[in-house]
Amino acid sequence: MEENIQRNVIGNNIRIKEVIPYVIAFLILLIIPIFVENKFYLRLFTEILIYGLLALSLDVLLGFTGLLSFMHNTYLGIAAYITGLFLKHISGNSMWLAFFAAILGTGLISVPVGWVQVRTGGLAFALLTIAFGMMFYTIAWKWYSVTGGDDGLVGVPQPDLTFFGIHFGSTGSCKVMYLLTLIVVALCFVITKRIMSSPFGSVLKAIRENEGRASFVGIPCQRFKLYGWTLACLLAAVSGALYIIYKGNIGPGTMSAFSGASVLMMVLLGGIGTLWGPIIGAAVFIFIHDYLSTLTEHWEIYVGLVVILLVIFMPSGFAWLIQLLSKKALREKNNG
Repeated sequence: MEENIQRNVIGNNIRIKEVIPYVIAFLILLIIPIFVENKFYLRLFTEILIYGLLALSLDVLLGFTGLLSFMHNTYLGIAAYITGLFLKHISGNSMWLAFFAAILGTGLISVPVGWVQVRTGGLAFALLTIAFGMMFYTIAWKWYSVTGGDDGLVGVPQPDLTFFGIHFGSTGSCKVMYLLTLIVVALCFVITKRIMSSPFGSVLKAIRENEGRASFVGIPCQRFKLYGWTLACLLAAVSGALYIIYKGNIGPGTMSAFSGASVLMMVLLGGIGTLWGPIIGAAVFIFIHDYLSTLTEHWEIYVGLVVILLVIFMPSGFAWLIQLLSKKALREKNNG
């Protein structure tokens, strides 16, 4: 009896220690608008959070299910177009309904696409993500009457943020948009972390490690890969809804192969299979991009070189470096 109580206490202490860094990070991000008045930096932090959520969604696929998607940004784009069309043509101030429409619409598109893709694996799966991605990119580029074609979908209203009848301001305000994005991304992170720590997440990891063995012990691998794919696409849909509300416009370039490669680089920079690492990777990538683009018009070359060097010398990403420094600091504290 006493042993069970001690075991439970130890387990609870470990869980609390795991949660504390996330709580501290959230609180730091929460108070940023108090100290940062510059709209440029608030918009930059908002963009980092949006792309961090997109990178997190790709990590669900790559880090936990072992599926490589080269154009996962496609589902951000689909959700953004759905949200924008809803706000522009149906109801310009129904933000939560627009969110629901984006998630539902993206889910209805991603499930049949995923059903086709998960029947393959490895390189074939990755190539199919490119094929479907280019197909949706072309639709966004050529369907002028709906998407605006090359010009994109512009003039999307930025709705007011209301919750249970309480009005918090317009999403056109940098502070309101930042706080909305932070809270939504934090909720998505907590939910995803919980899911990946559940038996469902363990099944996905088993499939990633050895699909043949997982299938042999009775796991319906295709079905669970489809579940993982759908979860990743729905998270990308949330990032897409946030993106169009934040920007007020979207063009087909958001769904391009270059944008897809950028998201993949964010995951690699941050650390695969960590969930929080890709958010760090998004911050690093966007800061590098923004800094170098002010120095030269050929910034893509230098971004590529920087990313190559980081991947060579830190193959496990910034998550590995942060964990290493944390363990070192903890050892020094214990020894002191």
